[in-house]
Amino acid sequence: MTDKIKNILEQMTIEEKATMVCGASNFSTAAVPECGVPAIRMLDGGTGINYEQLIGDLILAWRQNPRDEEEAWLMKDFSATEERHVIFDYFRPDKLTEKEMKVWKKVRDHFKDQFVKNTTNNETTLAFVEMAGDAAADIMSPACFPCGMMLGATFNPDIVNMTGHALGREARAYGVHMLLGTPNINIHRDPLSGRLFEGFSEDPCLVSKLAPEYVKGVQEEGVAANIKHFAANNQEKNRQGINETISERALQEIYFPGFRACVEQGKPATVMSAYNKINGTACTQNKWLLDDILRKYWGFDGMVVSDWGAVYDPIAALKAGNDLNMPGVTADPTVVMEAVANGELTEEELDQNVARILELAETYAAPECYDMSAQYIMDMSKQAAYKTACEGIVMLKNENDIFPIQAKSKAGSDSVFETAVEDDLLSGVVLCGSGAIRLYDCGTGSAGITTDKDSSIYEGLIQNGVEVSIGIPAVGKRAGISTYICVARIPGMEGNDRKDMKLSAEDAQILNQMLDLKRENPLVKLGLILNVSGPVDLALWEHELDGIFCMFLPGMEGGHAMADILTGRVNPSGKLPLTFPKKYQDTPTYLNFPGDGYQVNYGEGIYVGYRYYDKKMVEPLYPFGHGLSYSHFEISNERAIGEQSPVEIIYPDGKVDNKKMPVFTDSIKIAVDVINQGPEEFSEGMEVVQLYISDPYASISKPVKELKAFKKIRLAYGDQEKVSFTLKKEDFASFDSDLHQWVAEEGIYNILIGNSSRNIVCSMPVYLDAKTAYSYSLMTPIKVLYENSVAKAHMNHLWLRLGLDPADIDYKYEYEPHTRLIDLVHLKCENPEQEALDEFDLRVGSLKRA
Repeated sequence: MTDKIKNILEQMTIEEKATMVCGASNFSTAAVPECGVPAIRMLDGGTGINYEQLIGDLILAWRQNPRDEEEAWLMKDFSATEERHVIFDYFRPDKLTEKEMKVWKKVRDHFKDQFVKNTTNNETTLAFVEMAGDAAADIMSPACFPCGMMLGATFNPDIVNMTGHALGREARAYGVHMLLGTPNINIHRDPLSGRLFEGFSEDPCLVSKLAPEYVKGVQEEGVAANIKHFAANNQEKNRQGINETISERALQEIYFPGFRACVEQGKPATVMSAYNKINGTACTQNKWLLDDILRKYWGFDGMVVSDWGAVYDPIAALKAGNDLNMPGVTADPTVVMEAVANGELTEEELDQNVARILELAETYAAPECYDMSAQYIMDMSKQAAYKTACEGIVMLKNENDIFPIQAKSKAGSDSVFETAVEDDLLSGVVLCGSGAIRLYDCGTGSAGITTDKDSSIYEGLIQNGVEVSIGIPAVGKRAGISTYICVARIPGMEGNDRKDMKLSAEDAQILNQMLDLKRENPLVKLGLILNVSGPVDLALWEHELDGIFCMFLPGMEGGHAMADILTGRVNPSGKLPLTFPKKYQDTPTYLNFPGDGYQVNYGEGIYVGYRYYDKKMVEPLYPFGHGLSYSHFEISNERAIGEQSPVEIIYPDGKVDNKKMPVFTDSIKIAVDVINQGPEEFSEGMEVVQLYISDPYASISKPVKELKAFKKIRLAYGDQEKVSFTLKKEDFASFDSDLHQWVAEEGIYNILIGNSSRNIVCSMPVYLDAKTAYSYSLMTPIKVLYENSVAKAHMNHLWLRLGLDPADIDYKYEYEPHTRLIDLVHLKCENPEQEALDEFDLRVGSLKRA
């Protein structure tokens, strides 16, 4: 705490402090003008500036504190319905009443003032904001960026960072100090979760590599990032108060890593605590979660804000480390004041919470003017949205040369597809389905964006020289049609989980019609584009379709990006950040989602996503990491950088083998070669090299393999590149719930490399030579010694030498297997022979475990 903050705290009254921790409005904290403390303005911003929240908070301020008589008259009896009209018809003001139009103009003028105030005040910016005028197509409308799931599909930290920067720039221009949900990094636990699209992935490694870049991008623009929802907020049903029973190992290995990576690498200014309970305690009042784990163990030094309405006990929340109770319209400062008065909460405890809010306000609530024009900011947003969509769209299937649609390349285009046909326009392409004309650019709720900026696949194809029509023609008018493409939509909804994995009835009917058309004419090609918030059941159609794309909820440039990929101007490079199962019954959470009332058991433990499908040997429809390209890449020649050493290994069955392999203690470098084999028509392409680790002789249950590293590379046709990875000892560790610690077990591991979790093309063994809790010694758990025949023989020999009954060991293995051998020795023998103990340590310590 700085001297300046201490001085402010000394000047503040208890009432001012209580008001500070309770917020002032729906999306701002209280200002303390007497102490020079500004309000912190915050908005949801994971996919863009949330106009509903921005305009709503603005109108609330005018309603509560009108600045003049005209404003007082306007706000008098201004209803919630009228407010919603202003918000959702902001880009269609011709629909507004006279009174609504006056409020609309005040909102528009406020935005203009903010743009001029917060960006370079020169002719460029002034001209830019004047262009807005009274037009419905307001040039100041916010950008809509691709959802978190699509960011995950890029497998590209640089793209995620670029998106973060674009969001931060817009927030600064609008006068927003803190962007909520930048990012949402909750794990994809179940495909029906309503907010699944907001999160990055089912895999903690992928989340951990990408999410910190989002934080960095936002905060490097001078805006406070906010990571949410801490922790394990994985469903919408009964989300306020649902109690989740989760093992410590699952928390540490699956649900915490993304947050930890953001805290340690991204240094976010704020963290949002979640609605749910974990093992009986609400996240907002969970001291173990917010203080022990977040602050003490990970080193977080920022401010914790509750999810809106997630504080069920305000005083317990403050004492646990939840600093800000939002929204301010429902939080009650008098409860805090009374708690201080009666001694339930000390002023010193309250000061800790207030200090963290003051530090945030000092750092982010009074930014300097941007040295760039508003036009530049908007241009950069458009570029970021387009590039992210291009790299996040996943080609799931491509057979019978359905894609790319071979429209002739235009002179001067940046197409990677070089071909020629006789005509500029390729006839016979039909777009149909619920998304043929308009896409779902984003989800609803916190991640919903109200804007007039969008794009359509139809318009994009027209611009790219494709003759395309909308809707399946009537019988007798289908001559010359060679390709039918259905664009199927499924929305993402905060507050509601999906009921099933089915497509809409409209899209299912259209797909059935398309299949009938193909049966009539086998030469017809059928394509499907999934504009969806999560996996879908395609059992009825997948085998009949020639090509399938998944574009998730792709933001405002999704239509342009999809059209450019369909016509080969962009080579697809997205990879699935989550598994697409064949049917919902195959999923790991089928029997325990969304739980029983307000109780849900995370019975799948660490076996989330591909970890489960691998372990249960369930074949998915499309595996994690899958994604095709128009180019073919060969990955080969896996090798460790450095010398190999002979290792004498004792296997669990007692077999002894002498193998030569790479041996390391702290880190190891792995390399492979990747070559772009074409075809030559595509000048370049991108591939994601994925590295998984497998532990075939683990002492505890482990997944078949786990993603630990990846790299996205761009290669021209015919080029080759060496791709290297440095793995640290920590990458081989698992969390032992009995020992309450991470353990990187000594022994053999297999390094697997491929371009999806089910397409492994290279494998090599390496040996981790490190002494850990599992290494053979007197400190080793009995279970570990018992399950290796050689070590067990040494243990029995020690027992007999000490004059003890070996049945003691059998009993402990059966009922208390994690008891350390030395503890059992002292339990059964008052003065054990030291020479016997030393001899045992010497014998087993020399064994190399498999």
